[in-house]
Amino acid sequence: MKLLSLFLIATPLPATATELGKVSGRIPIPTGYGARIAVEKYTGTISGRVAPNPPPRAAIWIEGPGLHAPPTPLGVTLDQKNYQFAQSMLVIPRGTVVEFPNEDPDYHNIFSLSRTERFDLGRFKKDENPAPSVRFDTAGLVRLQCEIHEHMRAIIRVVDSPHFTTTDETGHFLLTQLPPGKWLLHAQLDEKHQWTLPITITAGQTLTADFQKP
Repeated sequence: MKLLSLFLIATPLPATATELGKVSGRIPIPTGYGARIAVEKYTGTISGRVAPNPPPRAAIWIEGPGLHAPPTPLGVTLDQKNYQFAQSMLVIPRGTVVEFPNEDPDYHNIFSLSRTERFDLGRFKKDENPAPSVRFDTAGLVRLQCEIHEHMRAIIRVVDSPHFTTTDETGHFLLTQLPPGKWLLHAQLDEKHQWTLPITITAGQTLTADFQKP
């Protein structure tokens, strides 16, 4: 368990949202975290230029009594472009359907061996319509890879909550529109880097939670 420091800052919210609260803070993302070299499993599988790895981000969400994923499933996309996933971390509520459009001139083959969700989309090409998709019904961490391009990696964090976000590339986050009450604040980079903290959200105020290095 990582320790963190907490400061309660009485920051007024707009009048239209005074009954809600916020939590902000920072995750200590390790230097060089997520760095990978673009090495293909097969020769001739990249026709264009490989983009830099997307910056590492952590998942942020709260849990507690009465908080559950929205009853209406969401639909989101996680593109593959320039032989990278569009983002390193995608946070979604349970029941979300994620499409995986291919915007590259070569085939991709997205799969996951994670316990939360195992799948193999097979090879699919650019502009395939509809794009391959997966519905994520179980909360947990899902690691994504491309069977053809080994450097391509991403994480989907499925949560049973309507309140979630990701950090920016420096580790900072802001979670807004939170109902007042006692909740558990979660942060996760991967299986080894995760934090949980009881928090109290007060109407019209911002709680600042800075997670500390171990």
